[in-house]
Amino acid sequence: MRQLCALLLTIPALAAAQTVRYEVSVSAPTERLFHVKAEFPARGKDTLYLSLPAWSPGAYEIQNYARYVRHFSARSVAGQPLFWDRADKDTWRVTTGRGDRVSVEFDYLADTVDLSLAQLADDFGEALGTNLFLYEEGQLDRPAEVRFALPAGWQVTTALKGAGRGVYSAADYHELADAMTFVGKYALDSVQVDGRWIRIALWPTADYTLAVQRNFRSAVEKIAKVQNLLMGGPPPYETYTIFFNVMHAPVNFGGGLEHSASQYDIMPAPAFADPTGRFGDFILPLLSHESFHLWNVKRIRPAEMWPYDYHGEQYTPLLWWSEGVTDYYADLTNLRAGLWADSTFLSNAAVNIRQVEAAPEPWSEEDGSVATWINEVYVNSSQLYYPKGSLTGLLLDVSIRDASDNRFSLDDVMRALFTRFYKQGKGFRTADLLALFKEMGMPDADGFYQRYINGRGPLPYDSVLPKAGIVVTRRTTALPFLGVTSGATPDGQLVVQAVSPGSAAGEAGMVPGDVLLKIGDIAVTPDSDWGAAFRTRYRGQAGQPMTLTVRRESQTLTLNTHVRERATTSFRLERAPSPTPKQAKIWRGLATGTTGP
Repeated sequence: MRQLCALLLTIPALAAAQTVRYEVSVSAPTERLFHVKAEFPARGKDTLYLSLPAWSPGAYEIQNYARYVRHFSARSVAGQPLFWDRADKDTWRVTTGRGDRVSVEFDYLADTVDLSLAQLADDFGEALGTNLFLYEEGQLDRPAEVRFALPAGWQVTTALKGAGRGVYSAADYHELADAMTFVGKYALDSVQVDGRWIRIALWPTADYTLAVQRNFRSAVEKIAKVQNLLMGGPPPYETYTIFFNVMHAPVNFGGGLEHSASQYDIMPAPAFADPTGRFGDFILPLLSHESFHLWNVKRIRPAEMWPYDYHGEQYTPLLWWSEGVTDYYADLTNLRAGLWADSTFLSNAAVNIRQVEAAPEPWSEEDGSVATWINEVYVNSSQLYYPKGSLTGLLLDVSIRDASDNRFSLDDVMRALFTRFYKQGKGFRTADLLALFKEMGMPDADGFYQRYINGRGPLPYDSVLPKAGIVVTRRTTALPFLGVTSGATPDGQLVVQAVSPGSAAGEAGMVPGDVLLKIGDIAVTPDSDWGAAFRTRYRGQAGQPMTLTVRRESQTLTLNTHVRERATTSFRLERAPSPTPKQAKIWRGLATGTTGP
């Protein structure tokens, strides 16, 4: 008994010795710098290799966070300077001096609004663990402690667990890297769903009006209840946090990034909510999508990403499932929660079909899953796996329900992945998915995969959707096509990012970097619907002369071209007015999350 007690006493001491300790401070927010100190165990080592991640899981692009580091230094715990140099682009090699622990510190530039980058404003800051926290190579399992030193009046909200006395903890580096944090002055609210707390941290505070609060809390509660029920139990967190950044500066993007116990969302103020608190069209799908990532991808994860490797790209052919099918479940969530009508769900699916069918060339969902890391200029299949994956989820769900007479569904596949793979501490592969489809009654799972997921065949909307009593109609029209991809700058300019070959812009000689000023006599600004004005003004004028006005470097140029049109097909999905009993049963099961007669 005594020996057992002695052994138990040594365990906390050993854990403390192996713990990595961090302190994050902000002394002058206007300088846009986080200051980070980190203390690593070093006993018995001559050299430590300390790295910052090159990317953040969920944001499939290389960001190289080490490029934001300034004034790196290393010391012993006694304060003696230690020699260090760079081993590679994101790794520092530190000579330990044979001490028990090594302390390093640096400044981190936080001047960018992005889902996986850090930002500091006068009274607010946000950062992701991958931005700020170094790790020792080969030691991702070490526990961590984090403290914050902030200006007076600033608060901290983080996905890390509170350990008391201003200390936050993580069981390992994966948990630390995944942790989103807000510091400063922002609105903080909470709602309890199924016995678990969901916090809402929103900046700026003024945007969290009483009307917004009412709608936000109601939506979050409904989303959580539906998804908890879908997955068959309480959610896999004790506390979940929705971090939300409402942007008033000119930005041309919005979106979210999932984490194991939180989500971080960015949305331009005009797209967030109106004065009555009514959300913009993108908010409910965004909240539902990022919430469902709790299960799909943060836990139900492709084997190629188990565990995460923070040094570089981690390729998997399964992002169509991790992202696209998550999109499908976001839409299902909104339908089942009563946040969307049937018509809204079907209209959104029709928009997805139009987007997929408008792609300039056929592509496979597996190709898109891999190509996401390079952000293709023309096809951009890395983004199309969202709508195509969502449609694939719908088609698989209907196919399984039809083949099994509604005894099984895609919900059963998702629950099986959670219990048989995540709960067993491993990722899944394509073969595992196909085996589950067959188990749930889908006889042609292999053929479906070869034709539509690994293959480039058009998705079988017309043959599958009617099985759920969904009618598909098409309308094709010819519309003027300019052929540019553009983005807004902070100073309100619209800059050309890519030009499609064979388009009016291509004929004119427009190039990336041009600032688009006019199309004929139509003024172009980021906040105007110039695309609709262009299509209205030049519809039916194919082949007629047209001018494009751009600014290239310091010159204003008028480029000559001709109106070009492109056939555009719109789709409409509706419920059949007189469905058969089986069609009605399948639709009812899909819309309510049920199986059986």
